[in-house]
Amino acid sequence: MPAVVLVHEPFANLAKAQCQSLGAREPLILVYKQDAPARESDQESDGKARGVAAEVLKMLAA
Repeated sequence: MPAVVLVHEPFANLAKAQCQSLGAREPLILVYKQDAPARESDQESDGKARGVAAEVLKMLAA
């Protein structure tokens, strides 16, 4: 079943190690900057979320 792991930058190495320990040969991992919703407008947060969603779709389609 196709899946993409979404992870913030500080946890990227941990996510990769966890995937390997679970036997995932070539996991699709999308690493992105940690958000700061309290410091962003709703429009900025929405734009970032849409960007991440678009990247996930692109990864799954490849």
